[in-house]
Amino acid sequence: MKKLTLIIIALISFAIQAQESKIIGNWQLTTVVDDGKTMDGFQTVFIFAEKGILNAARSSTSEPMQVGAWKYNKKQKTIVMTSSVDKDFNGEATIIKVNNKELSYKKDGAILNFTRLDKLDVPPKIEPAATEKPMLSFTDDDLLDEEKGFYLEEEAAKLPWKIENVVNFLKDFKDVIYTVTSFRDGTEPDSFLVSSRIVYNKKDQTIDVREYSFFQNDYIEMNEDPLPMNDIENYQEHLYFFPKDNLDTFKVIGTEEVATPLGNVKCTVVEGFGTYDYKIKYWMINEKPGVFAKIIIAKDEDPPFGYTKVYALKEIK
Repeated sequence: MKKLTLIIIALISFAIQAQESKIIGNWQLTTVVDDGKTMDGFQTVFIFAEKGILNAARSSTSEPMQVGAWKYNKKQKTIVMTSSVDKDFNGEATIIKVNNKELSYKKDGAILNFTRLDKLDVPPKIEPAATEKPMLSFTDDDLLDEEKGFYLEEEAAKLPWKIENVVNFLKDFKDVIYTVTSFRDGTEPDSFLVSSRIVYNKKDQTIDVREYSFFQNDYIEMNEDPLPMNDIENYQEHLYFFPKDNLDTFKVIGTEEVATPLGNVKCTVVEGFGTYDYKIKYWMINEKPGVFAKIIIAKDEDPPFGYTKVYALKEIK
């Protein structure tokens, strides 16, 4: 009896491993069936890698990036995915069909159909030239005055915007869109997250930041809570440099004219440090409160942990 039990356990284990081995691989999303409608034209590739690593790529010719983790639930016959990058890579998917060529599962009421790719056709990595990666060279000493003290109140007085101006100006616009390019140390520039959208919600009286989702082909709400506009005083520190984190230490270093999709605009240039010593430089458009011509955020670490992100104004609607 004991021997028979061991055989049964072995067979079950083998069946589970066989099912998992069918899931492991590169899967090109082909169609999505939602509410009776079939949508196609997708390019996103889901990569269920070994050791429970979940990767994704914009297309079969794009560099993949890790977006979370996955696990096969043998009892429910589901793929359990966890991700903080994009909520569409997060959740539980019930497997409908899986074999060596096809994968179909149901998630959030929609049926997703995939075909297996033997491999991705990714071009060789190119080390970015030094001129391609914006460099922020200022240090803590550059933000100190002669007496080695910080006077944020005095610097804040030099900023071109008042909080009320920011709120009132953004109320007149539906949204503001920025392109995002991430330069990681030792790798090619990464543009998986192509843009951020700053949205003013008139009904809820809030402003929030949404990130572009390749799966939904739209900007989606992330985990951060929108900023309520009916209690401005409690959020004014965040709004100084909204939409990104407020600076712990900063200095207004002058003005500069910058070319943007809106034409040449006069900007106030601010340098500073955010939480965990992130270097940040802002170009604040003087005549458009709450709108930035460009934002550069850099983390100086030993390769490959350092990176630079550039947020550039794309358009205003």
